[in-house]
Amino acid sequence: MFLWVGSLWLGRKGWYRRHSPEGGRSDVDREVAMTDTAAVSRASSAVDPSQLTALAEPIAAEIGCALYDVQWRGGTLVVLATASEGGAIGVEALSKLSRRLSAALDAADLIDGRYVLEVSSPGLERSLRRPEHFASAVGERAVIRTSGPLRRRIVGEILEADRSAVSIHIEEISGNAAAGQQIEPGAGQTLSVPFGDIAKARTTFEWGSPPHKGRGRQGR
Repeated sequence: MFLWVGSLWLGRKGWYRRHSPEGGRSDVDREVAMTDTAAVSRASSAVDPSQLTALAEPIAAEIGCALYDVQWRGGTLVVLATASEGGAIGVEALSKLSRRLSAALDAADLIDGRYVLEVSSPGLERSLRRPEHFASAVGERAVIRTSGPLRRRIVGEILEADRSAVSIHIEEISGNAAAGQQIEPGAGQTLSVPFGDIAKARTTFEWGSPPHKGRGRQGR
């Protein structure tokens, strides 16, 4: 989810941006997304995300950003970045990252065909796809969906995470169970979910609630 604030305007190179006026931006206001319409160029169905990540990471580091994720979504290259210290990232940094990355992609010729380059922050509710994503979300509330016969949906606080499993304090849990049986463990208990069993996960933000003070520990 992205939070768009402020007005829409057209900048150089076809940039469309939404942001609040200078001096009026909060951390929430900085959760913005931008699309470089001038970067619609050659695209391909066979794109290697690892090559794109290797290209984008040093560029982000030079600008003072941290690369959160790189995803190829059927003709759209999505690059998610945060501030280097892990906080909210400003519009200026995202703009600079997209310009630099667009030029580097043209020079490297990694994508064959037409595509759209989208550079943005991960948003208030960010996808958790890799072990390091879960490690950075320790102490936060998340929704995890598992694969396999049980196909559970688990809501709760991430207590600990490493490369093999994620430990979550359960607030809500649902899924497949035999007739007349409850899903175990239940609410109020802790569950360790093997990383390989996670089909989909994201952090979840409760509007109007105070900041969540986590009690979790990051795995090593």
